[in-house]
Amino acid sequence: MLKGIDISNHNGNVNFTEVKKSGVDIVIIKATEGVDYIDPLFEKHYKGASGVGISIGFYHFMSEKTDPSKQAQDFWDAIKNRKFDIVPCLDIESNILGRNRKQISDRCIEFLEEFKRLSGYDCMIYTGGYFGRDNLDDRVKKYIGWIAHYGVSKPMETGFKVVGHQYSDSGKIEGINSNVDLNNFTNEIFIKNLGDTSNQRPSQKPNVKPKELWEISIQGEEVKALQMELNSQFNAGLKVDGHFGNETLNACITVRIEAKGNLTKLIQKRLINRGYNLSPYCADGNFGSTTEKAIKKLQNVFNLVQDGIVGKNTWKALYGLDKGKF
Repeated sequence: MLKGIDISNHNGNVNFTEVKKSGVDIVIIKATEGVDYIDPLFEKHYKGASGVGISIGFYHFMSEKTDPSKQAQDFWDAIKNRKFDIVPCLDIESNILGRNRKQISDRCIEFLEEFKRLSGYDCMIYTGGYFGRDNLDDRVKKYIGWIAHYGVSKPMETGFKVVGHQYSDSGKIEGINSNVDLNNFTNEIFIKNLGDTSNQRPSQKPNVKPKELWEISIQGEEVKALQMELNSQFNAGLKVDGHFGNETLNACITVRIEAKGNLTKLIQKRLINRGYNLSPYCADGNFGSTTEKAIKKLQNVFNLVQDGIVGKNTWKALYGLDKGKF
C-alpha cells in the first residue's frame, strides 16, 4: 500500500518537502469544481508538489447544478498541460437535489465519457462508502474506486474495484498545519501514457468468457461457515471450500421474517459486513423487522423486488462482489 493525501485550498499553504519527508508517496490535488471554478491554490499546490518529485494526481468535485460535459471540459483544460502520474479522479459524493440512482449515474457517465473523449483517460471515482453503494449504478462501478470510509482497516463493499481507501479526514502530516485526508492506495492508480488502455474496464474487452458464480462472489471463511451450516441443518453435502458456486446457491433455502437460528445469524453478519446497520440487535439470530429493513435496502441497491425475503437472487446479492453481475 502507498501512503497518500488529498488537498485543496482548505488545507492552506503546504510545505511539500516536509510532506515528502513524512513518508507520503502520493498527493492528489483539487483542480476544479462544477463549471468555471479552479481551486484557488491549485497552481501553487501543483508547483510545490512538482518541485519535490512526489507522485501527483488531480480531482474534480462534481457539481449537481451544472452541465457534466462542461465540467469535464473545464477539468481537462485545467490539468492537460501539467504532468501527473495518477489516474484523474471524479469526486461524486452529494445528492442535495434528490436525484435517483439512475439520474446521478447518468450525469457521472456523461462526465466520464466526455472526459475520455477529450483526454484519452478513464477516470477513477472518489465517493463515500454508503453514497457509492446506494447512489451509483453498475455503469459507474466499472471504473476503479477510491472509497472514503473512516475508522476501519478496509472500506465497506460498494461494488467498486477499490484502489484507494480514505481512512481519515483528520490526519496530521508534517508540512500541513490543518487536518488532512489520509489514504492508502494500490499501484493501480498509476497511469503510463496518454491513450494507454490499461485502465479500460473488462467490459470493454472483446470475447471475454463469462465468469463462474464463485469468481464474482466473495470467497473464504464467510462462505465456509454458510456451507457448514447448510450441511449441518439440511444435509446439503457441500464441499466446504469457501467458494460460493451454484451448488452452494442451490442449497440455500428461502429465509424470511420470524426465522431464527444460525442461518439467520450468518445472513445478519453478511449484512453487517456489507455495511448495513442492524443496531441494536446486530447478529442475534432473530430475523426481525430491523433485519427485514436491511434486506429491503440491499434488494433496492441490486434492483430486486423489495420484499425483505432472502431468496435465490438476494443470496447472490448478499455474497456477490459486485452488483449487476447476476
